[in-house]
Parts: sequence; C-alpha cells; structure tokens
Amino acid sequence: MTDNPKRLSLYTTAGALAALLLIVLFYQSYDLPIAKAAHTLKGTFAITLGKLLSDLASKHVIQTISFLALLGGSIDAMLGGLRTRSRALLLLAFSTMTAMLIGDELKWFFGRCRPPLFFEDGSYGFTWFSGKYLQNSFPSGHTLRIFSLATAIALILPRKKYIPFILAALVGISRVVVGKHYPADVIFGCFIGITCALWTHYFLYLRNR
Repeated sequence: MTDNPKRLSLYTTAGALAALLLIVLFYQSYDLPIAKAAHTLKGTFAITLGKLLSDLASKHVIQTISFLALLGGSIDAMLGGLRTRSRALLLLAFSTMTAMLIGDELKWFFGRCRPPLFFEDGSYGFTWFSGKYLQNSFPSGHTLRIFSLATAIALILPRKKYIPFILAALVGISRVVVGKHYPADVIFGCFIGITCALWTHYFLYLRNR
C-alpha cells in the first residue's frame, strides 16, 4: 500500500474524504448525544479505566518514546548506517513527532470547544484560533499520538499489527468516555496519526527504491 506514492496519495485522499464525511455526520448528529451519555458515567469504574487508558498516550509518555527513538535511531545510523534497526526507530520517532506537530497547529486553528464547556454554559462548536485548553478539542491529541505510534509499530511488525491498533482504538474511545473529546475529534485524530505514519514510512523506507 505504501510502496507507490501515487497510490498512497490516492489512499490518503480517499481517507481524508471518508474522515470528513464521518466528522460532519458525527458533528451534526451524534457528538452531543454520545457526550451526554458519557457525562452520565461520572464517578463510575468506566471513568477510572478510561483515564488509565488515556494516560498511555499522554503527551509526556509519547514525547519520551519519540525522543528515545530519535536518539537511538540517530546514534545507530551514525555508527552503522541507515539499516533496518535505525529506520524502525526513526519511523517511530518521526511518525509521532509529525503527528503531534500537525495536531497542535490544527487544535489552535479550529479551536473547538471541549465537552465540559457544553455542560457548563452550552458552548458547542468552533471558536477558531484559540490556545485555551477547553477550546482545543479538534483533533484529539491522545488519539493522533497513539495511532501514529500504533501504525508505525504495525508497519515494523506486520504480523502483530492488530495488537497496537486495538490498543489505539481503546485509547481513542477512552477520550470520549472521560468527557474530554467528542467522537469527531477522535476520528480526525485517528486519520492524522495513521496518515503521518504511512507517509513517514514511505520517505524512510521506499522513496529511493
């Protein structure tokens, strides 16, 4: 799938259109009902479990993984050339770093209100160009981080690919359960994470073949 730039571009465009349709559908019809349902879970075990899952993709955890992978991959490449091990480490690093950089800029650009604002004063939608935490819901940072990492791992270990994707999906769901994001935010984060990892894989492994 990632060995041909034209094909990868086609898949990226198709994925973007599918994500856009889902985002619009959820934004208009399902985000609020699901957020209201999640709001009723306060104080339950589901929230505790959701927070534990969310912590797996916290910015500090993924940044640490990215830094160690970048450091290890760079040193390995300098000592022995750009080989399988160094490429794998750099894939982990650049996939997550690219996703985080893009995600942070999009959060600021869209400025979407998080669910807590709706339950406080009825705020729902986009405020645009906001750096405030409660107004940077779109896309979900946890989701794009975990899906970029999961996709990179799946590309490195294709026989085990279902394990990281299942974990990533659970983290994405947890962000809705704990009331930090709407489903549309998670969908967008998923698209960004997967796309960044696929294109990073192409440039690291396949561009010069």
